[in-house]
Amino acid sequence: MGCLFRLFLILVFFAVLGAPVAAVIMAVDKQPMIARLGDINFRDLQNAKTLAQRYDPRTMPTDQITRVQASTAELNTLLKGATGVLKNVATKVQVTRYGVIGAVAAELPVQQIPGGPQIEQLLGKYLNIRLVIVPSRGGLRISRLAIGSLEIPDWVIEPAMEMALDRAMGPGKGKEVLSAVKGVRVAGDTVTISFQPPPRLMEDIKLAAKRQVTVSDPVRVRFYYAELHNLLSPLPRKGRVTVLQVMRPIFRLAKERSVNGDPVAENEAAILALSIILGETRFEKFVGDVRPEGMKNRPRSVRTIRIDGRHDFVQHFWISAGLTLTGGDVAANIIGELKEVKDTDKKSGFSFTDIGADRTGVRFAKDAVKNATSARKFQDALANATSERVFFPAFKDLPEGLTVAQFKRRYGDVNSPAYKRIIADIDRRIGGIALYR
Repeated sequence: MGCLFRLFLILVFFAVLGAPVAAVIMAVDKQPMIARLGDINFRDLQNAKTLAQRYDPRTMPTDQITRVQASTAELNTLLKGATGVLKNVATKVQVTRYGVIGAVAAELPVQQIPGGPQIEQLLGKYLNIRLVIVPSRGGLRISRLAIGSLEIPDWVIEPAMEMALDRAMGPGKGKEVLSAVKGVRVAGDTVTISFQPPPRLMEDIKLAAKRQVTVSDPVRVRFYYAELHNLLSPLPRKGRVTVLQVMRPIFRLAKERSVNGDPVAENEAAILALSIILGETRFEKFVGDVRPEGMKNRPRSVRTIRIDGRHDFVQHFWISAGLTLTGGDVAANIIGELKEVKDTDKKSGFSFTDIGADRTGVRFAKDAVKNATSARKFQDALANATSERVFFPAFKDLPEGLTVAQFKRRYGDVNSPAYKRIIADIDRRIGGIALYR
């Protein structure tokens, strides 16, 4: 009875006397309970690719149960890959006979808020989360969820998760996703999850992502898309055309529209339009419908566009630029490296030249929208550029087309000093361009 009474008093205090303050005090710790598993290495990237293919929900039938099996090491590899771009987050999973035990430690940016140092000294700056999923033959059962010293009552956990998923994916989706887990079984350090994906799972995830990562104004992007489409349509479908032939007029327009407008917003819209047409059409999902009637398909002359004489540089550059605006520069760089690791199994192989184009695209997009001063600098430089060296350094002398064996023999791993020297050289070349200084 005493425990129940204390729980009652705590709930009354949260509900009436100031839940936000009490929750923060109990949830924040002075030390992280786990350390990061280390930086992503070559094997992690390869394993993440294999595991993602094995557990891709798009390949799972919706009319039957699929059993997904993973060991402790495999689960940690997946988490390491998924959170590798978050340098302030550590994750760890362990499969035991008691179930799946998960932990997350996140460093909060308290230094960036008023009174941050005092708050850090008094309360701490780490958010530690512990979760236990127990074996079950009847769905997903979470026996424990704790945030710092705040233990969440088990009768609250499922409704809270359902509510969070509803907010992210839409009304009713939370229960649908949670009920897709039909059972959890453990044997040694391996967990087997019986899973039957809802019929529209991937569509719901894509819509949720779009709601969370909506960028720019579709009307503004549509203007640049139409202009870019009109520039490309008359070009021949064969031959080689420098990317400057389309970048110059686009950034001249951005400069003109920025006289009485926002140069950052104009640059962002222009880069997104370029990324959609010259890089990947799926970036449109993060903006909205930007294709005017009669312009639903990309002009075939896109294939003639070159950077430094290569069309693949165009794709790498503009896809990375689009990723930077929709997901951030760290994520864009990680995705670029993962793409090259995947290419070791293909004829193209691992290419530092491609990583150079990727990282230049990231730097370009990041600096072009950094602030009004930087945005206008980009407009001035690109509106009158006569050489691609204004924004793109030379990379053709870097190693490319490496197989897995060649890469490991020369560089060992993506964390080795030899590999990091090449990346540092790429960044030095990018930083040597006046536009990025």
